[in-house]
Amino acid sequence: MKRLAAGSTAVPTLWDESRKENGIATPWEDPIKRSKTLTVFPGGSVAGGAWGSVFANAIKEFNRLSAAHTLGITLSQSATPPHPSGVGGADVQFEAGNGNVSFTSFGQQFSVSVNGNSLGGDTRQVKTVFGAVQRIAKAFIVVPATPQINANPPRAVGDGVMLFIAVHELIHACGLSNGDHNPDDLFSGFPQARAGNKRQDDKLEVNQQKRLPPLFLTTKTAGVIQALWK
Repeated sequence: MKRLAAGSTAVPTLWDESRKENGIATPWEDPIKRSKTLTVFPGGSVAGGAWGSVFANAIKEFNRLSAAHTLGITLSQSATPPHPSGVGGADVQFEAGNGNVSFTSFGQQFSVSVNGNSLGGDTRQVKTVFGAVQRIAKAFIVVPATPQINANPPRAVGDGVMLFIAVHELIHACGLSNGDHNPDDLFSGFPQARAGNKRQDDKLEVNQQKRLPPLFLTTKTAGVIQALWK
Protein backbone atom coordinates (compact mmCIF):
# COMPACT_ATOMS: atom_id res chain seq x y z
CA MET A 1 0.00 0.00 0.00
CA LYS A 2 1.20 3.53 -0.72
CA ARG A 3 2.15 5.87 2.09
CA LEU A 4 0.83 9.41 1.85
CA ALA A 5 3.04 12.43 2.21
CA ALA A 6 2.94 14.62 5.30
CA GLY A 7 -0.19 16.73 5.35
CA SER A 8 -2.28 14.06 3.66
CA THR A 9 -4.89 11.84 5.22
CA ALA A 10 -3.46 8.85 7.07
CA VAL A 11 -3.48 5.64 5.02
CA PRO A 12 -3.31 2.05 6.24
CA THR A 13 -0.22 0.07 5.27
CA LEU A 14 0.72 -3.54 5.94
CA TRP A 15 3.77 -3.84 8.14
CA ASP A 16 5.54 -7.17 7.74
CA GLU A 17 7.16 -7.46 11.17
CA SER A 18 8.39 -11.00 10.44
CA ARG A 19 11.00 -9.61 8.05
CA LYS A 20 12.03 -6.57 10.08
CA GLU A 21 14.74 -7.74 12.46
CA ASN A 22 15.71 -4.10 13.03
CA GLY A 23 12.14 -2.86 13.40
CA ILE A 24 10.99 -0.73 16.28
CA ALA A 25 7.99 -0.97 18.58
CA THR A 26 4.92 0.97 17.45
CA PRO A 27 1.97 2.17 19.56
CA TRP A 28 -1.66 1.53 18.66
CA GLU A 29 -3.98 4.29 17.51
CA ASP A 30 -4.83 6.70 20.30
CA PRO A 31 -8.45 5.59 21.04
CA ILE A 32 -7.31 1.99 21.46
CA LYS A 33 -4.26 3.01 23.45
CA ARG A 34 -6.42 5.07 25.81
CA SER A 35 -8.76 2.12 26.34
CA LYS A 36 -5.83 0.02 27.65
CA THR A 37 -7.49 -3.02 26.04
CA LEU A 38 -6.98 -5.06 22.89
CA THR A 39 -9.84 -7.28 21.72
CA VAL A 40 -8.74 -10.58 20.15
CA PHE A 41 -10.91 -12.74 17.89
CA PRO A 42 -10.13 -16.49 17.65
CA GLY A 43 -10.91 -17.53 14.09
CA GLY A 44 -12.50 -20.76 12.93
CA SER A 45 -9.12 -22.48 12.65
CA VAL A 46 -8.67 -21.98 16.40
CA ALA A 47 -12.10 -22.45 17.94
CA GLY A 48 -12.78 -26.07 18.81
CA GLY A 49 -9.40 -27.32 17.53
CA ALA A 50 -6.09 -28.12 19.17
CA TRP A 51 -5.53 -24.41 19.74
CA GLY A 52 -8.93 -23.75 21.32
CA SER A 53 -8.03 -24.26 24.97
CA VAL A 54 -4.52 -22.93 24.41
CA PHE A 55 -5.90 -19.67 23.03
CA ALA A 56 -8.13 -19.14 26.07
CA ASN A 57 -5.22 -19.90 28.38
CA ALA A 58 -2.95 -17.56 26.41
CA ILE A 59 -5.31 -14.64 27.01
CA LYS A 60 -5.32 -15.46 30.74
CA GLU A 61 -1.54 -15.90 30.85
CA PHE A 62 -0.90 -12.61 29.06
CA ASN A 63 -3.19 -10.83 31.49
CA ARG A 64 -1.43 -12.49 34.43
CA LEU A 65 1.94 -11.26 33.15
CA SER A 66 0.46 -7.83 32.48
CA ALA A 67 -0.81 -7.53 36.04
CA ALA A 68 2.48 -8.79 37.50
CA HIS A 69 4.54 -6.27 35.50
CA THR A 70 1.98 -3.42 35.31
CA LEU A 71 2.17 -3.45 31.51
CA GLY A 72 -0.84 -1.17 31.12
CA ILE A 73 -2.63 -3.41 28.60
CA THR A 74 -5.29 -6.10 29.00
CA LEU A 75 -6.47 -8.59 26.39
CA SER A 76 -10.14 -9.46 25.96
CA GLN A 77 -11.61 -12.19 23.77
CA SER A 78 -13.96 -10.93 21.05
CA ALA A 79 -16.78 -12.72 19.26
CA THR A 80 -16.47 -10.45 16.21
CA PRO A 81 -13.62 -10.56 13.67
CA PRO A 82 -11.91 -7.39 12.46
CA HIS A 83 -14.14 -5.80 9.81
CA PRO A 84 -12.66 -6.09 6.28
CA SER A 85 -13.14 -2.33 5.87
CA GLY A 86 -10.66 -1.79 8.72
CA VAL A 87 -13.27 -0.08 10.88
CA GLY A 88 -14.94 -2.03 13.67
CA GLY A 89 -14.71 -5.57 14.95
CA ALA A 90 -11.85 -6.97 17.01
CA ASP A 91 -8.47 -5.29 17.09
CA VAL A 92 -6.60 -8.58 16.58
CA GLN A 93 -7.43 -11.82 14.75
CA PHE A 94 -5.80 -15.09 15.84
CA GLU A 95 -5.65 -18.03 13.42
CA ALA A 96 -3.80 -21.34 13.04
CA GLY A 97 -2.57 -22.42 9.63
CA ASN A 98 -0.29 -24.39 7.36
CA GLY A 99 0.81 -22.42 4.32
CA ASN A 100 -0.88 -19.18 3.29
CA VAL A 101 -3.68 -17.74 5.42
CA SER A 102 -5.57 -14.85 3.82
CA PHE A 103 -7.00 -11.75 5.49
CA THR A 104 -8.66 -8.55 4.32
CA SER A 105 -8.14 -5.23 6.08
CA PHE A 106 -9.03 -1.74 4.89
CA GLY A 107 -10.40 -3.41 1.75
CA GLN A 108 -7.09 -4.97 0.75
CA GLN A 109 -6.27 -8.66 0.85
CA PHE A 110 -2.97 -10.07 2.04
CA SER A 111 -1.69 -13.45 3.22
CA VAL A 112 0.51 -14.75 6.01
CA SER A 113 2.53 -17.92 5.43
CA VAL A 114 3.39 -20.29 8.28
CA ASN A 115 4.89 -23.79 8.32
CA GLY A 116 2.18 -25.77 10.07
CA ASN A 117 4.65 -28.09 11.82
CA SER A 118 7.00 -25.36 13.04
CA LEU A 119 7.31 -23.87 16.52
CA GLY A 120 6.94 -20.24 15.47
CA GLY A 121 4.06 -18.03 14.41
CA ASP A 122 3.83 -14.76 12.50
CA THR A 123 2.11 -11.48 13.31
CA ARG A 124 1.28 -8.76 10.79
CA GLN A 125 0.55 -5.24 11.93
CA VAL A 126 -1.62 -2.97 9.79
CA LYS A 127 -0.57 0.60 10.49
CA THR A 128 -1.82 4.04 9.65
CA VAL A 129 0.95 6.37 8.50
CA PHE A 130 0.78 10.16 8.65
CA GLY A 131 4.10 11.71 7.72
CA ALA A 132 6.62 10.12 10.07
CA VAL A 133 3.96 9.01 12.58
CA GLN A 134 2.91 5.36 12.55
CA ARG A 135 0.12 3.82 14.58
CA ILE A 136 -1.21 0.25 14.58
CA ALA A 137 -4.85 -0.08 13.49
CA LYS A 138 -5.22 -3.88 13.35
CA ALA A 139 -3.05 -6.97 13.87
CA PHE A 140 -3.31 -10.49 12.47
CA ILE A 141 -1.68 -13.53 14.07
CA VAL A 142 -1.09 -16.96 12.52
CA VAL A 143 0.33 -19.81 14.61
CA PRO A 144 1.32 -23.23 13.21
CA ALA A 145 -1.70 -25.54 12.98
CA THR A 146 0.09 -28.70 14.09
CA PRO A 147 3.37 -27.73 15.81
CA GLN A 148 5.77 -30.64 16.25
CA ILE A 149 8.85 -31.32 18.35
CA ASN A 150 11.68 -33.69 17.47
CA ALA A 151 11.24 -36.38 20.11
CA ASN A 152 12.75 -39.10 17.85
CA PRO A 153 10.46 -39.47 16.03
CA PRO A 154 8.75 -36.06 15.76
CA ARG A 155 5.38 -35.73 17.50
CA ALA A 156 2.83 -33.11 18.43
CA VAL A 157 4.27 -30.64 20.92
CA GLY A 158 2.77 -30.14 24.37
CA ASP A 159 0.32 -27.40 25.31
CA GLY A 160 2.98 -25.57 27.34
CA VAL A 161 5.07 -24.90 24.24
CA MET A 162 1.95 -23.92 22.30
CA LEU A 163 1.16 -21.47 25.09
CA PHE A 164 4.65 -19.96 24.68
CA ILE A 165 4.06 -19.55 20.92
CA ALA A 166 0.66 -17.91 21.43
CA VAL A 167 1.72 -15.44 24.12
CA HIS A 168 4.85 -14.54 22.14
CA GLU A 169 2.69 -13.57 19.17
CA LEU A 170 0.24 -11.68 21.38
CA ILE A 171 3.19 -9.57 22.54
CA HIS A 172 3.92 -8.77 18.89
CA ALA A 173 0.27 -7.75 18.53
CA CYS A 174 0.78 -5.26 21.37
CA GLY A 175 3.19 -3.37 19.12
CA LEU A 176 6.60 -5.02 19.47
CA SER A 177 8.68 -5.93 16.42
CA ASN A 178 11.30 -8.59 15.81
CA GLY A 179 13.85 -5.92 16.63
CA ASP A 180 12.54 -6.02 20.21
CA HIS A 181 13.22 -9.75 20.66
CA ASN A 182 14.92 -10.54 23.97
CA PRO A 183 16.98 -13.76 24.35
CA ASP A 184 16.36 -13.81 28.12
CA ASP A 185 12.59 -14.41 28.28
CA LEU A 186 9.52 -15.63 26.37
CA PHE A 187 10.05 -12.92 23.77
CA SER A 188 13.19 -14.69 22.57
CA GLY A 189 13.44 -14.83 18.79
CA PHE A 190 15.30 -18.15 18.75
CA PRO A 191 14.18 -20.44 21.59
CA GLN A 192 15.45 -24.01 21.45
CA ALA A 193 13.03 -26.93 21.65
CA ARG A 194 13.62 -29.44 24.44
CA ALA A 195 11.41 -32.54 24.20
CA GLY A 196 10.22 -34.14 27.43
CA ASN A 197 9.35 -37.77 28.03
CA LYS A 198 5.71 -36.69 27.78
CA ARG A 199 4.02 -33.89 25.85
CA GLN A 200 3.31 -31.95 29.03
CA ASP A 201 7.04 -31.95 29.80
CA ASP A 202 8.10 -30.25 26.55
CA LYS A 203 9.93 -26.94 26.97
CA LEU A 204 11.45 -24.09 25.00
CA GLU A 205 14.87 -22.99 26.25
CA VAL A 206 16.04 -19.38 26.21
CA ASN A 207 19.48 -17.97 26.95
CA GLN A 208 20.92 -21.53 26.95
CA GLN A 209 19.62 -22.30 30.43
CA LYS A 210 16.08 -21.15 31.20
CA ARG A 211 13.32 -23.52 30.16
CA LEU A 212 9.73 -22.38 29.69
CA PRO A 213 6.97 -22.89 30.75
CA PRO A 214 6.40 -21.42 33.24
CA LEU A 215 6.36 -18.24 31.18
CA PHE A 216 8.10 -15.11 32.37
CA LEU A 217 9.11 -11.63 31.19
CA THR A 218 12.21 -9.68 32.10
CA THR A 219 12.09 -6.00 32.98
CA LYS A 220 13.56 -5.20 29.54
CA THR A 221 10.64 -6.65 27.57
CA ALA A 222 8.13 -5.39 30.11
CA GLY A 223 9.58 -1.89 29.78
CA VAL A 224 9.05 -1.85 26.01
CA ILE A 225 5.40 -2.83 26.43
CA GLN A 226 4.88 -0.32 29.24
CA ALA A 227 6.27 2.49 27.09
CA LEU A 228 3.78 1.70 24.31
CA TRP A 229 0.74 1.69 26.61
CA LYS A 230 1.48 4.43 29.14
